[in-house]
This record gives sequence, C-alpha cells and structure tokens, in this order.
Amino acid sequence: MPKSRPQPPRPDRRRSIRGSFSWIDHRFLREGFDEGLTRLEKLLYLVLVAVSNQDGVSFYSDARLAELLDARFPNELVSARNELVARDLIAYEGGIYQVLDLPAGSPRKGRDSSPPLPDHTSSFSVSCVRQTARREAASDLESVKQLLERWGWRSV
Repeated sequence: MPKSRPQPPRPDRRRSIRGSFSWIDHRFLREGFDEGLTRLEKLLYLVLVAVSNQDGVSFYSDARLAELLDARFPNELVSARNELVARDLIAYEGGIYQVLDLPAGSPRKGRDSSPPLPDHTSSFSVSCVRQTARREAASDLESVKQLLERWGWRSV
C-alpha cells in the first residue's frame, strides 16, 4: 500500500508561483552543491534563485544585492559571486546574473571511498571546510583593511 503524502498544516496557504518564477533544485542540497560554500555564497545563490526569471536571469544590481545580503564591503559580494561562478552554479556577465542548471555530475560522486573520519566527516568535507575558512579569513582581512582605510589608517 503506497504511503500517503503528509498534509500541509495550512492547506489554505499552499504556495504558488505568481508574477515571477523561482524554485531551488533539490540536488543543490541533496547532492552537496552547497558543501564548502560560505553563508554569504549560499545566501547569494538563494537570493539569485528567488529574484530570477524563468531563464534564471536576474537584473538586480550589485548595490541592491549587497543591500539584500547585508554585505558591508563590495569585495564580499565580488568574492561570493566569483566562487559561485567558479563552481559553475551561476554565470555573470556585464552586470547580468544567471542561475545555471546544476552540473550533471554530483560533487559527491568524485569523492574517494576511504572510510569516514572518526567524527563521520569525510576528508573531502574537511578540505572544503579548510578552503572555506581560508576564503572567509581572506575576505575578513580585506574587510578590516577597507574599514581601517575609511578611518584614515595608512599601511606602512
């Protein structure tokens, strides 16, 4: 006997897409496309999904995106955008963003089959965490430099 689908707590408020177009491919989370992304990178991706048209295209300016993301410094948005472009999740050209169809291969498929580390974290995940920490530290350092320059501090 097939399982019945759970009923929503508020059937009167079922979501429908009106006036714009937006959805998040479940593979983004299920297959690990989000792994190793910083919070800002994930948020940028989700905002772009939410504001894009049926072709995945968004015309939001960097200033508006930075405002939505609460990015304090321009380099934060640029860094997040560059990482999403490098991972083939978005395209960016001439101020136009496009959320791309997720790549065919799952990032998890390429992992080695070595046994998990004692805390059940794969070596791939540890590597992603390290890379993310380095990117965040570099971004934080750049943000501090910009803040100090605003306050009139000069590097020697």
